[in-house]
Amino acid sequence: MTLNRPEVLNSVNMEMRSEIAGILEALEVDPAVRLLIVTGAGRAFCSGADIREAVQNPDMAKLINKKMISMARLFYEFEKPVIGAINGVSAGDGSQWVLAFDLNIASEKARFGWPATYLGIL
Repeated sequence: MTLNRPEVLNSVNMEMRSEIAGILEALEVDPAVRLLIVTGAGRAFCSGADIREAVQNPDMAKLINKKMISMARLFYEFEKPVIGAINGVSAGDGSQWVLAFDLNIASEKARFGWPATYLGIL
C-alpha cells in the first residue's frame, strides 16, 4: 500500500482514512495476500493529519483525533504481518501507525516526529 498524496507529504484526510480502512478490510480476507507493506510516495511516509480539514471546520478536529486512534488500531489488529517501509517524514498519524506495524524498515532519510506533544494533545 502506497500513501499517495506526495504534494502534501501524504497527510491524511478523511477520504484517505476511509480508503485505507476499505483496503485493509479487503486485504485481510484475501487469501492471496500474505503480508502488507506500507510506504509513502515522494519524500515522506506520512506527515500526519491534513490540518486543513480542521481549520475549515473546527468541529472536525475532535473527529480527526478519534479517527487517528481507530486507524492505528486497524493496522495493529490486522491479521497479517504489516511492514512499514519508512522513506521520509513520519509524524502524527504516520508515527502512530509505525508503532502499530509488526516491523519497520527505515531509510537513512526517515525522520519521526510527535507534533501532538507540542500541541498538548495526547
